[in-house]
Amino acid sequence: MHELINIFIIELKNHNYARNTIKAYGKHVRNFIEYSEKNPWEPEMRIRMFLDSFSDSFEQKRIAFNAIKLFYKMVIKKKCPYSIDKAKRRKRLPGILNKEEILTLLSKIKNKKHYLMIALLYASGLRVSELVSLKVKDVDVSALTIHIRNSKHHKDRITVFSEKLRNNLAELIKNKMPEEYLFLSMYEKKYAVRTVQQIIETAHLKTHINKRVTCHTLRHSFATHLKESGVDLKSIQSLLGHKSIKTTTVYIHLADMVAKIIKSPL
Repeated sequence: MHELINIFIIELKNHNYARNTIKAYGKHVRNFIEYSEKNPWEPEMRIRMFLDSFSDSFEQKRIAFNAIKLFYKMVIKKKCPYSIDKAKRRKRLPGILNKEEILTLLSKIKNKKHYLMIALLYASGLRVSELVSLKVKDVDVSALTIHIRNSKHHKDRITVFSEKLRNNLAELIKNKMPEEYLFLSMYEKKYAVRTVQQIIETAHLKTHINKRVTCHTLRHSFATHLKESGVDLKSIQSLLGHKSIKTTTVYIHLADMVAKIIKSPL
C-alpha cells in the first residue's frame, strides 16, 4: 500500500499540484486503499460505498472522488470504474466585513508585526498562504505594489497595498536581504498559516462582530469594497488572481447587496 501511495504523491508533485491538494488527495487515497483491503468487492462497488461515507459533506465527497479518479489515471493506468453525478453544490455568498468592522478587528491586534500582517491580508486581498510566503523582494514600497509569485494555478500576479502601510512596510524591510521572508516569527522562521489564522481568531473574540471571520473573509472584503468604489471586475479578477471571471462575479452581487443595505430607510 505504502508503495502505491508514494508513487501517487510523487506523480502529484511532478504535475505541480499544490501542497494542500497533495496532502488532501494522499489522505483520501490512503483511506480508500485501507477500506478496499477490508472490503474486497468489485472496484465500482468499493468506490461507491467508500464515497457514500461522505454523505454529509458533498465537498469532501467531491475531493475524495477526484483523488481516486486521479489515482487510477496516474498509478493504476486505467480509467476510474465509477463516476458520480455532478450534483449541484450549495452556493454560498462569501462573508464580508464592512470597513468599520475591519478597523475594529485590527484595533484588537496590539503586536505591530501581527497588525501589519492582518492589515495586508485586507489591503492587498492576499490568500494567507501568499502572505506567509512573501519575500522582501516582492514588495515595491514606492509603487505600493506586491508581486505574488507562483501562487494558486502556478501563476504570478501583481496586487496593491494601502498608502497607510507604506512606512510600516518600509521599516520592516529595511536592512533585510531580498530573499528573506517579509514576516519572520520570533524564531526567525517563516510563519505558519495556522499562526496567522489564530491571530485573527484571537482578535475576533475581542470584538462584538457577530459574523464568521477568517483570513479569507478579509480577501472577500477587499474585493467587495473595491467593487463598491467603482473598480471594474476585470481589474479585481487580476488583483485576486482568479482563473475565471465567474469566480469574481460574485462580488458584483455582494457590492449591490451592501449598497441596498446602505440606502435602506431602516
